[in-house]
Amino acid sequence: MAAEWKSIGRSRTAVKSLRDVARHDPGLALLVLGPGPGAGPPSCPTPCDLIEHLRRARGRAQREEAARLIRVLLRQADADPFICRMLVQALVPGLVTVAGKLQWGRGGEWQDGEEFFGELLATTWLVLQEWSGQDRPYAVLDLLSAIRCRLRRQLFRSKDLDSRSAPLGPDLADAESTSDSTRRETDLEELARLLIDQHRVGMRPDDVQVLYAHHVLGYSIAELSVLTGRDRRSLYARRDRGQRRLCV
Repeated sequence: MAAEWKSIGRSRTAVKSLRDVARHDPGLALLVLGPGPGAGPPSCPTPCDLIEHLRRARGRAQREEAARLIRVLLRQADADPFICRMLVQALVPGLVTVAGKLQWGRGGEWQDGEEFFGELLATTWLVLQEWSGQDRPYAVLDLLSAIRCRLRRQLFRSKDLDSRSAPLGPDLADAESTSDSTRRETDLEELARLLIDQHRVGMRPDDVQVLYAHHVLGYSIAELSVLTGRDRRSLYARRDRGQRRLCV
């Protein structure tokens, strides 16, 4: 995948696609098209350069801008199929984190971690196709959350089928373990529904987002800081404020 990207990410067609999209956003235009005549070359003239730029983001300001650029690309993705391919590449570090959270598909229908990651990439492509053209303030987190939820449901269905077909005897303990996992999944679904209800009756959207990602999807505050570009202190504050409301 990396070798393929190095080839297509610098192709003339890819560069044209990125330049067309960059004209719709001043920040992206500055990176891709440059500051103007006589002011020096652009820092990210190709999709490869832009993806590397996004991955080098450090600190709150740079991460917030990187997350904003993903939002811009998703919003413009319905204009050119290549932008979806570019978004897949941009999301790879987050997808690796998702795969780790799901234990690389262990206990599912996949033969190994490589096959599971292939399924993860296919799911990513489908979600991007469905969401192309949408404007999502938390695009990175929303995308990874949707992808993870779809794969997690598939993983739990596979484990549930295995538990139903498991014979009695030595394998009984494994079946019970799977049943416990299913119950935990039900608890998470109940929490998710509670958060949706709280949002409807006035809980702040930012608080709902943090609680959902932290408690339902399992992201640590440190991981959320990287994904959203927000500092940990503000994320902890949103989490604690939301938890206090849930306990009222």
